[in-house]
Amino acid sequence: MQVKELLNGIKTESELAQNLDITGLCIDSRKVKTGDAYICLNGTVVDGHDYAAEAVRKGASLVVSERPLNIEVPNVVVADTREAVGEIASNFYHHPRNRFKLIGITGTNGKTTTTYMIKNILECAGEKVGLIGTLGAMIGEEHLDSHLTTPDPIELHEIFYKMAKAGVDTVVMEVSAHAIALKKMKGVVCDVGVLTNVTQDHLDFFGSFENYANTKSRFIKPDFCKIGIVNADDKVGERLVIVSENCKRKNYKIVSYGLKNPADNFATSIKYDMNGTHYFLNLNDNLLCINTRLIGEFNVYNALAAASTAYALGVDLGAIKLGLNSMDFVPGRINVIKLKNGASVVIDYAHTPDGLENILRSVRQITTGKLISVFGCGGNRDRGKRPVMGEISAKLADFTVLTSDNPRLEPSEDIIADIEAGIPKSHEYISIPDRAEAIRHTLAHLKKGDVAVIAGKGAEDYLDIGGKKIPYSDYDTVREAESKILKQGEQCKQF
Repeated sequence: MQVKELLNGIKTESELAQNLDITGLCIDSRKVKTGDAYICLNGTVVDGHDYAAEAVRKGASLVVSERPLNIEVPNVVVADTREAVGEIASNFYHHPRNRFKLIGITGTNGKTTTTYMIKNILECAGEKVGLIGTLGAMIGEEHLDSHLTTPDPIELHEIFYKMAKAGVDTVVMEVSAHAIALKKMKGVVCDVGVLTNVTQDHLDFFGSFENYANTKSRFIKPDFCKIGIVNADDKVGERLVIVSENCKRKNYKIVSYGLKNPADNFATSIKYDMNGTHYFLNLNDNLLCINTRLIGEFNVYNALAAASTAYALGVDLGAIKLGLNSMDFVPGRINVIKLKNGASVVIDYAHTPDGLENILRSVRQITTGKLISVFGCGGNRDRGKRPVMGEISAKLADFTVLTSDNPRLEPSEDIIADIEAGIPKSHEYISIPDRAEAIRHTLAHLKKGDVAVIAGKGAEDYLDIGGKKIPYSDYDTVREAESKILKQGEQCKQF
């Protein structure tokens, strides 16, 4: 593609090499190939401008930067490379976003499950669906390479291109707060934008909850979506509903869902058990009887978000009902493993205070024996949430097993000490830094009716220790531990 096409619509401070051919795009100097355009991004750790000369040595034919650089290839200067890179990528891949409907889901918790619910509903309606999120990118059941919840703009538009080429009707994607803050979605307008909830997370990056909340809520604005779907029971969502009522915009609307506050869409007669959840979903005064394998109140919220989105796009009510009722477990999200001794294990990705509270409250409702909480906190991340999660576990679980969860460059013992600060002396708990050993210890003590919630990693297949990713799976550890206990005929002790 020629430079004049690549930079179409982008205000530049130079008009160089308009007929130069560009064969690829790159923001990482280490990955530059001959003929690439290298875009200098000022990152949170390093400044891409410092690596422009290296990119040129590796074959970059063009450098896009925010200031003039002393380099041997054409240098195009723009005001903000973060804003420009998305438009450049969209131009390079011939604007693939325009060839399908796009749904964006943001929020602290529930993004992944909600995207999978919407995908299932749309597939029941006969659509071909693309998905982008924490668990990767998919076209139907085909997996594509993707490494971030919301990919960087070049990768994102390349995925959009592949999905458009495959004839996808709708793309459902997770949109992280980091992606909004770092302008990854610049120029990408969703047909529907969803805000599931906003609770404490990523304060190491955003500095305060207010900054984090404002970043999330920015997504439910006309710059990012044509229709906003918000949780009326969430404080940030409730605020957006009030604002939308006081300031109605033409061709833009907000639809609310909830269980407590007045909302456009809601659920009634909810019943929970270990086999699933049963309720009536009121969708704009249309009643749908829902019987799903997914457990927990927060999955009712996720279903309301998914159903509200589908209805806003005109999806048939029958497909919405079938999509929710046929929904299978999402990997790493409230996955129930029933043990042979009558106890159960629930594996979940919950890694925030709100996420841990939601899963423990939901499982407490359907536990006949004791509830055991097994969790840790990530290293080099928001330290403030650690004692809060310790307090939540002590309040809702009968016993807590503290362990590691991606300690990264911090000692696990230090992270656990931060969690312990929130646990009152009256609560029984044990600290076992080795995660696999913590799970083995937990299973050896479970008896009939007990439920152990193993939170934090979900479907992740590694432990990040000392900056290295070591292969690891909560699922495999549970199965191996149970097999060993059965083989040895160990007598289960009691918590």
